[in-house]
Amino acid sequence: MKFSKPITDIIRERTSWRTYYPELLKEDIKADIKKILEQGNLISPFSSKTGNCRFELVSVLEFDPNEQKKLGTYGMISGVQEFIVGASEKSKYNKLNFGFLMELIILKATDLGLGTCWLGGTFNRTIFSKKVNCTTEEIIPAITPIGYPAKRRSREKIIRSMIKAKKRKPWEEIFFNANFQNPLSNDNLNEYSTVLEMVRLGPSAGNGQPWRILKEENKNTFHFYVENPKGKLAASYRPFVKLDMGIAACHFDLTAKEYGLKGGWHFTNPDIPLQENLEYITSWKSE
Repeated sequence: MKFSKPITDIIRERTSWRTYYPELLKEDIKADIKKILEQGNLISPFSSKTGNCRFELVSVLEFDPNEQKKLGTYGMISGVQEFIVGASEKSKYNKLNFGFLMELIILKATDLGLGTCWLGGTFNRTIFSKKVNCTTEEIIPAITPIGYPAKRRSREKIIRSMIKAKKRKPWEEIFFNANFQNPLSNDNLNEYSTVLEMVRLGPSAGNGQPWRILKEENKNTFHFYVENPKGKLAASYRPFVKLDMGIAACHFDLTAKEYGLKGGWHFTNPDIPLQENLEYITSWKSE
């Protein structure tokens, strides 16, 4: 995936838009988006470990009038005329793969000056599944509106305030050194400091930021864990935390490549003592 400016700028620029001008994408932009979505153009570290994952650009006008009333965005999205809909074959790594690829698409849309917004729960899965001809082996983990962002409505401002959309967890809560009792210092990390900061800035369901990353002592090896939500939040957010981890891996991967950091993704659990609600996902190791 090629971008017109540094990925760090695009990650900082990306935000969730819920209000759009009621216009279809211009034909040249639509052609660019469709080319990006073509199968074979999108790949993630999880692609080899999961089944097929595909994305389609869908216009609201393609639905009949009754379906348009039932798309299920519940007033959360206004004015948008098109959505990107993804379908993924069920497997252990499918949501991680989907999260990585959808965020890649969203960052490219941001680079093109378009607005997007991750939607994991507030849409009618049945209608969208029918539209993209989902098989019995496929699910739609999330969709995103895509269009030209307009001035935020009062309702949108209230929503962003309630979920603290701009707030992010501090370093000491999500990055660790050698063990989970020892927060990772930002000193002497060189380019990896920016790589991790781009992970910290990533979007997540309810802005929960479930990623926890542990750096090995004196090595540029980073182990990714998900902190599964507990209590009342569990039912609401647990279905989406693997998508969030895909987003975190996407930000890490793109930024590391931009800085020329050589390394790769691995899936061998380092068997580090964990808190009960932590789950190992993957590791990035420098070469």
